[in-house]
Amino acid sequence: MFAVEGSALENLVNQIAHDVRNHAFTMGLQAEMGQRRSAAAPEIKAHFDAIVRQVDALSRYLDQLLLYGRPVAITRALVDPVALARAQVDLLRGNRGAEAALDIHVEADSGGHRASWDARAFGHALRALLDNAVESATPPPPVVVAVRDAGDHAEVEVRDAGPGIAPDVLAQLGIPMAVRRTGSAGLGLAIARKMAEALGGRLEIESAAAGVTARLVLPWEAPPA
Repeated sequence: MFAVEGSALENLVNQIAHDVRNHAFTMGLQAEMGQRRSAAAPEIKAHFDAIVRQVDALSRYLDQLLLYGRPVAITRALVDPVALARAQVDLLRGNRGAEAALDIHVEADSGGHRASWDARAFGHALRALLDNAVESATPPPPVVVAVRDAGDHAEVEVRDAGPGIAPDVLAQLGIPMAVRRTGSAGLGLAIARKMAEALGGRLEIESAAAGVTARLVLPWEAPPA
């Protein structure tokens, strides 16, 4: 048994995800063709519909793998953290659909402070935390996104009212391919940590008996070179 760490693991994940995505793309095309050709046979079309949903889910996971495996290119610009947070919440609602009934709201205490961040990197980090929060229980628990001015840095918290995390599991969260709180292997928190570090910050995770707080601690400006 051997361990693969750091950039070697990222390169391995990137290559695997790239190769598998090519196969997933071909599978998706074949399934969509089956959907069209079976339109007159609902019982057959239902099977193709299920395949398309599974391929879509696989594609989203492969996108996560590629996010983790590829180097992060940071392009900074002045952004409004509160507006970016609200945009990610709106995007999550749109992707999940009305049937998801998500209870998420944004609290702002940043004094209108603008940040020199890469909007895409921040968006990837926050979206990973939001996904982790809403998937922590069924149905999704209430979630609060709080944006605060903490002096020379911002704190962006995602607090959920789902189940707490045992200390042994908490210690593994954020480690690539470790077991996540819902019991399956995931990359969301590893991606959030990678994006936070690329922005010169860090990811903190705290758990109580009920509920988890994931916190992005990010400097307003780029750290000195």
